[in-house]
Amino acid sequence: MWRLVLTLTLFSLGSEAMVTCRDNNDHEVDWYILYKAPGEKIPDPQNPPKKKYKTEIRYIYIDSTTQRVDMVPGTTNYKNLIDSSAALGNTLRPILKSVKDMPRNFGFLSYSDQPPGCSANPKKFGHSKGVLMVEQNSYGVWLLHSTPQFPFRRDQNTFWPESGFQNAQTFICVTFHYNQFRNIGKHLQYIRAFPFDYDIPNDFHQELIEATKWVQANPPTTSPYLTLTSKGQQNFYSFAKQQSKDLTVGDLYFTIAKVIDSDVAVQTWGCQPERALSYCSNGNHRVYNIDIINTNTGVCTSVIKG
Repeated sequence: MWRLVLTLTLFSLGSEAMVTCRDNNDHEVDWYILYKAPGEKIPDPQNPPKKKYKTEIRYIYIDSTTQRVDMVPGTTNYKNLIDSSAALGNTLRPILKSVKDMPRNFGFLSYSDQPPGCSANPKKFGHSKGVLMVEQNSYGVWLLHSTPQFPFRRDQNTFWPESGFQNAQTFICVTFHYNQFRNIGKHLQYIRAFPFDYDIPNDFHQELIEATKWVQANPPTTSPYLTLTSKGQQNFYSFAKQQSKDLTVGDLYFTIAKVIDSDVAVQTWGCQPERALSYCSNGNHRVYNIDIINTNTGVCTSVIKG
């Protein structure tokens, strides 16, 4: 059984559903996870004497309907793989247009600590990235990701940024009912997400409106997470990192391990200095620091650090 976690880390509405996670074939799905492998330089056969290279990208995809991992073949034409004709482009279609062309009952919010065209103060705003799209009293999408400057533009041909090629990137898309976005708005306030592009109607949930105004809320002390239920009745845990010198409180991944009552293997950005080793306590829960992930893309290997 899948047990999924949303961190600062579908439904059958018929063919007329506008806001839903969509797969590579433009079919509606309850959720999907997309792992884009690091970009790989390959020789350009059209310019061998000049030693020019093309960047090839590939990704691994799984969703609620397949329950299996599919590796999408690599290509140098990223517009076919990432943009308008693949899962991300299909899912983001409702916002790839001018605001004046969007329905009145529709709202969206893009947030990022590394937004395009501006900057977010890391001492004031959460280290988090995502996109919300929602129809009032209907359904919406929460797309969490790790890609800087994404979406670069609300245009089907330019929403994927050049900054997303070199490193691996992850995406988690889930479709929720409108009533779940009250708690999602609270989560954005807990982590103080930095909104850089949004249009939330004035009669939407107040929590979403306040999230666009940088209104911060303190996470509840009684529980370190919120439980969200997708349209397909899959439960997701939404965690907001708390500030504390106590590892069992202030460490996000140790908190996750306690809540789901399981060991946790974590891969985070590995270039920061003094990166922590794996945490192996005498208790029931361990957090393993994954240095590199081994996938069937053939790009990398697997090592557990510490």
